[in-house]
Amino acid sequence: MCGILSIINKKISSSSEHLIKACSIIKHRGPDDEGFLTWQSGVAPKVWAGGDTATSTNEHWKYDTLTAGQNYKVGFGHRRLSILDLSPAGHQPMIYDKAGLAICFNGEVYNYLEIKAELAQLGHSFVTTTDTEVILHAWEQWGVKCLDKFNGMFAIVMLDYRNEKLYAVRDRFGVKPIYYFDGANALYLASEIKQIRTSPDYKFELNEPIARKFLATGSVDQSDETFYKNIKSLECGHYISMDLSKDGNAFEIVKWYTLVPKPFSGTFEQAKDEFRRLLTDAVALRLRSDVTVGSCLSGGLDSSSIVCIAADLLKAKGDYAGQETVTACYDAAKYDEWKFAEEVIKKTNAHPHKTFPSFTQLKNEIDVFLWHQDEPTGSTSQFSQWAVFKATYDAGLKVMIDGQGADEQLAGYGGNDIPFYTGLMKKGQFGAIIEEAKAYKAANGSYPKGFIIAAMQLTYGKIATALLPGNVDVTKIPVVDFVKNTEPAKMYNTHAVSLQENLMRQLYREPLPALLRYEDHNSMAWSVESRTPFLDYKLVEFTMGLPERYVYKNGIRKHILRESMHNIIPEAIENRRDKMGFVTPEELWLKEEGKDWFNAEIEKACKQFDGTILEASNVRKYVADMMAGKRKFDFVPWRIICFNKWYSSMQN
Repeated sequence: MCGILSIINKKISSSSEHLIKACSIIKHRGPDDEGFLTWQSGVAPKVWAGGDTATSTNEHWKYDTLTAGQNYKVGFGHRRLSILDLSPAGHQPMIYDKAGLAICFNGEVYNYLEIKAELAQLGHSFVTTTDTEVILHAWEQWGVKCLDKFNGMFAIVMLDYRNEKLYAVRDRFGVKPIYYFDGANALYLASEIKQIRTSPDYKFELNEPIARKFLATGSVDQSDETFYKNIKSLECGHYISMDLSKDGNAFEIVKWYTLVPKPFSGTFEQAKDEFRRLLTDAVALRLRSDVTVGSCLSGGLDSSSIVCIAADLLKAKGDYAGQETVTACYDAAKYDEWKFAEEVIKKTNAHPHKTFPSFTQLKNEIDVFLWHQDEPTGSTSQFSQWAVFKATYDAGLKVMIDGQGADEQLAGYGGNDIPFYTGLMKKGQFGAIIEEAKAYKAANGSYPKGFIIAAMQLTYGKIATALLPGNVDVTKIPVVDFVKNTEPAKMYNTHAVSLQENLMRQLYREPLPALLRYEDHNSMAWSVESRTPFLDYKLVEFTMGLPERYVYKNGIRKHILRESMHNIIPEAIENRRDKMGFVTPEELWLKEEGKDWFNAEIEKACKQFDGTILEASNVRKYVADMMAGKRKFDFVPWRIICFNKWYSSMQN
C-alpha cells in the first residue's frame, strides 16, 4: 500500500524538481520509504533514492539520491507503506530488466502466492517475497491479460521501456484511485489530486456542474469528473494505454473488466453455503500480511461478520491472541453502537480500541481533514471514519479490514423497494409479491401500496397509470431552491426496474465510488491500509447473480448474509434491523453544541457564493427552519459549509 506518481512529458524532457515535490506531498501514504525512476527514450531507466529513502534500502541497493536538474521523458515517484516483504527488496519503483518492465504500484494483489506458484511452474524465479515482483513477472508472461488473474485492489503504472509503452491500471471496483490531468506539457497520473495541483501546468478551476449537483443532491464521484476542471478520475476496471514513441503522447482509455453476474439456480441452502465459503475465502486472502491486521468494528452486520470470520480463521491456525478492533463511540445513545460491538468483542476475544469523535475535534481538524480528502464530503459521517483511522494509527496498526461494499450488493440501504417489486412483477412472480406485501404489513401495519403502484407503472407504463385508483410519481424531483441554475431533472437517477439493476447502480455510480474515495483518503491520511473483503470480485459476481429474494426477503435486507452468518455472529447482531455505519450526532451538533459555529460558517458560504452558486436568502431560511425543527434534518448545511471551506482552501 503506497502513494504513486507518474509524469509523462509530451515534447521535451523536464527537470526532476516537480517530481520530487509532488511525491513528498503524500508522505502520509508511505512514510516507510521513498523512491524515484527516470527514463529517457533509448536509455535504460534509472532508479533513485529520495530524501526519505530508508537507510537500510539505500545501504542494500546504493541508489543515488534524486536531485533537481535530472531530465526525463517518464518519471515515477513512490511512497511506500511496507506491508509485504518489509526488507529493502520491496523498494519501489521496481525494475525487471529481463522483461524491460518498470512498475510503480499502490495496493495489494491478495492472491499473489497462487499466481507466483503458477509462474514458477512456467520457469519464473523470484528474488523478493513481494506481490510487486509477481505483477512484473505476470505482465511478462501474459501481458495486460494478467489483470484478469489478479484478486485485489490496485493502481498500477507499468512502463514497458523497450517497446516504449505505458499503462495505468485501476482495479475492478476502484478501491485504489488514479487521478489524471492531461496538461499542455505532460500527462500526470497520481494517487491524490493535491499532487497534480503542484504542477506548473495546472491552474485551479472549479468544475461548476459537479459542484452544483453536490450541493443540490449530495451526489459525488458518479463519473470520471471531479470538483476540479480538467482533473479526472480513471474509472474502475479501466486502464490508460499510451504509445510513448509517438509525438504528443496521445492515450486511450480501455475497459478491462465488466461485472457479469453469475446466475445462480440452486436452492437457498446451497446459495447460503456458497456465500459463506466465498466470504470466508475473501477474508482469508485479506489476512495475508507481514504486519498485524486489525478490523474496523462498528457493531453492524458487515463488520461483525468479518471480525467473527477472521477470528475463526486465526484460531484454525492456532492464533488465539485475538484481533485488534477500532470502534467509534458516542455519549448519545441514539448514535452509539458500542453495545453491539461489545458482543463481538466478547465472542471473538478481540482487543478493542475506542474513539469518541466530538464536535470540538471536528472543528479543530476540519481543515486538515479536507486537505487530505481533496474534495468535499457528503456528511460528518466521513469525519467519524477519519477518527477511526486516527485511532488505528495511535494503536500502532497498519492494516485494517472493514465491511465496505456489502450494502451495495446486498440491498443494505433503503430505496430498493420499488425496483424490488418491479423486478418481481416483470418476472410474473405475483405470489412472491403477495408474500412480501403481507410481511410488510406485519412489520409496518399497512400494505406497501405506493411501492406496488409504482412497480406497476414502471412495468406496464401508461396503461397501468390510467387504470390504477391511485398514482405514484416515481420520478418526483425534490425542490432545490438554494442552489442557482440547477436542472433537477438531470441531477437525479430515474428508478431502476429491478433490484439487480438498482444494486449495480449503487456499486458503480452511487454511493460506492464516493465511499471508496472517502475510505482511501481517510485511511491513507493516517498511513493505514484498508482492505474490503466484500469487494472480492468472485463474491460480487456471485451475489449479483442471486435471485432477488435470496438477497432481500420479507422486508429483511441482506437476507443471505444474515442466514449464512447464523451461529457465527452474535444473535443480537444477526437480528439487527437498523442501519447506522460511521454515524455521528451531526443533528445535535447543528442544533445544540455547534449551532453558533454552523450559523457562522453558513454565513461565510452565503457571502462567498450568493448570486453565483447559492441563493443566500433561501440557504439561510433552509438552515434556520432545520435548526428550529420546522424541517426534517438532512446534510445540506454540512455540504454547504464543507464545500465553502474546501473552495476557500483552493484560493490559498
